[in-house]
Amino acid sequence: MLSCVALIGLAACEGIERAAREHTAARIDAVIARYRAEAPNVKLGDPKEKVLALLEPTQAGLLYNEIKPPEAFHGETDSGERHLIEIFFYRSARHTDELPDSQGFPPDDDFTPYIFTDGVLTGTGWPSLASLHIKQPKPLPSATGAACDRFGPVMGCF
Repeated sequence: MLSCVALIGLAACEGIERAAREHTAARIDAVIARYRAEAPNVKLGDPKEKVLALLEPTQAGLLYNEIKPPEAFHGETDSGERHLIEIFFYRSARHTDELPDSQGFPPDDDFTPYIFTDGVLTGTGWPSLASLHIKQPKPLPSATGAACDRFGPVMGCF
């Protein structure tokens, strides 16, 4: 009798887990559908504010472990001009055959990157990101001498 109760409980647990997975999949699929409806309205050269205003609302409903946070860094052209590069990722796919990474996050190919250079959309998609050649800016010269004696670590002296 006890084994029957355990088996019935196990079946109920499996049913609950399956329903939860189906609910999550439907919620993510709704986000992807909203993204796909809005993405064609975004064009290269659009200002970041416009793109974010169009695409950010499409991602409503995703949990913290279902997103990929934005990244930002400074790059430098060959001529030495500094640029701010920002990359925003939007959930654009759900691959049922792929497992989350070791931290529980979805794989990168579930997202589409949007690349902004100094606040202007300059690329979309993984090929654009892969072809981005970013030269790291030259480090600032380190302080020496009297400035270090007077201001120490504040001036970058260690």
